[in-house]
Amino acid sequence: MDNKQVLLGKSKEELVEIILAQEQRIKALEDKLSSKKKDPPEFIKPNTRVYHHKPGQKPGHEGISRTLASSVDETIEQSLKSCPHCHHKLGSPTETIEHIQEDIIPAHVKVTKYRRHRYWCVHCHKTIDAPYHETEVPSSRIGPNALIQAAILKYNHCLPYRKITEVLKELAGLKVSPGALAQSLQRLSQWLHVEQETILTAIRAGPVVHIDETGWRLDGKNHWLWAFVNEKLAYYRIERSRGRRVVKDTLSDDYDGTIITDFYGVYFNLPYKRQKCLVHLLRELHKTAQQDTSEKYQLYYRKIKRLVKDAVKLHDDRTHLKRCVYQRRFVRIKKRLFMLMGTGYENKNLDRIGKRFSKYWLDMLTFLEEEGIAWNNNLAERLIRPHVIYRNRSFGNRSHEGLRTHTTLTSLIQSLLLQKRNIFESLKTAFIAHRQGETKPLLFAPTSKS
Repeated sequence: MDNKQVLLGKSKEELVEIILAQEQRIKALEDKLSSKKKDPPEFIKPNTRVYHHKPGQKPGHEGISRTLASSVDETIEQSLKSCPHCHHKLGSPTETIEHIQEDIIPAHVKVTKYRRHRYWCVHCHKTIDAPYHETEVPSSRIGPNALIQAAILKYNHCLPYRKITEVLKELAGLKVSPGALAQSLQRLSQWLHVEQETILTAIRAGPVVHIDETGWRLDGKNHWLWAFVNEKLAYYRIERSRGRRVVKDTLSDDYDGTIITDFYGVYFNLPYKRQKCLVHLLRELHKTAQQDTSEKYQLYYRKIKRLVKDAVKLHDDRTHLKRCVYQRRFVRIKKRLFMLMGTGYENKNLDRIGKRFSKYWLDMLTFLEEEGIAWNNNLAERLIRPHVIYRNRSFGNRSHEGLRTHTTLTSLIQSLLLQKRNIFESLKTAFIAHRQGETKPLLFAPTSKS
């Protein structure tokens, strides 16, 4: 029996009840459907990002395009003798359309055999060998071009060994195993280690050094990668310790410059002038302000932000102000900072920050006392970022030889990048010279002031 016959057998009152029940069910389904349209599903993360300005350049800004090549290696002329539509003969061209295109030449492996002749001197009765060629790397079956390029791909572009071997094979047809490449880079770092020592000497002679550290792994064990950098040089070392002994061993007790660090406790009571990173301070205060919405903390937060802003502005206006005016404003800022110190706040966040100011307030305004001191540690954070990428892809090092290779080559590459020098040509020249017996450093002056 179908639904139609069932309904025909119902009375009028029963049919009315069925209709009312169906209307209620329809209304409930419509309400459920409309609520689903208004509220997004739980698995979709809402876009809470606030854009302070529209992306891109401002209206009226001059466009920036790729710079045209300064020289042309080949010119190809394209001409017509007749019209492609009516086949009528054409005369001289009325206009020339120029298009400059840059491309790369497919590489190939170049195999070179070096033959050094050996002689017998009848006068001094000694065997004499001809010198090495200027492009020859003794006892190496991988040439300097491939080896230096592999080092750049590994320690600048953070590619794993297997990816590097694929790149060399696909672009140039050079077949080399990941293990052979790792051993070759270890030997490369041994010959260039003298250049890393020169970087450390120059950093110790500089007036400022930025310091930062990040976690590292050596054969599955926890270590720390330390960065000691300035505007021209970068020196890295990996140690098991995260204590102040690493800083003292690196800079020595005779260092008379200023160190710029975050608020990590090991940097306190070091025998050096100190400047704390105010960006770290503002970042932490901002994060706390999102959780602590009390009126007292928000007022305290605004005072600190205004104080840092005024201090940075005074630092930027230093060269335009008279000495007496500058000193008067500097003393005023120190008094404002002193008033923010203290303990015994009922608010636990204010009490913690007040204790920090009481401990570090003498190290927070060093950049106003001396010239050439930055008020943040952004340089060290920026130069430690490549190591973080490397760590996320390779999980650190497996051996002490790999550790020494990493610190040596990254120190050289980052220092050359800071000085805007050609990494490939610089490392190649130094490597060949050291491999042929040169013992003096070539890349960086031993007594350079940074």
